[in-house]
Amino acid sequence: MINEALSQLEQLTQQFILRLNETNYEEVEIFVEVRQMKVDKLLTVLENTSMTAEQKRKLEFILSHDAIIDQHMQSLKQEAQNWLVQRNMAKSQRNAYESNYTPDSVLMDRRK
Repeated sequence: MINEALSQLEQLTQQFILRLNETNYEEVEIFVEVRQMKVDKLLTVLENTSMTAEQKRKLEFILSHDAIIDQHMQSLKQEAQNWLVQRNMAKSQRNAYESNYTPDSVLMDRRK
């Protein structure tokens, strides 16, 4: 059972790492959800049995990819933040030039 759970987790992680530079935030979100389900399954199995040294090494190898995955997630987060900043700047600039006149209003000018 542990070997099966580890193999599924390893396969999922390897497939994701191979496509890492091509993934968008939606694919990352799906990966994280599926991976969490696999980890939960592994934890359930580990409640009844313990891991061998080989299984521990395999788990450490799988976890060694976490830094790369986290780095990619952080770059996607930074990209999204930059987009939001640019969007808000464009919105404020656009609002500065748009006037809020009522279409039926009349402008009266006085001479001094």
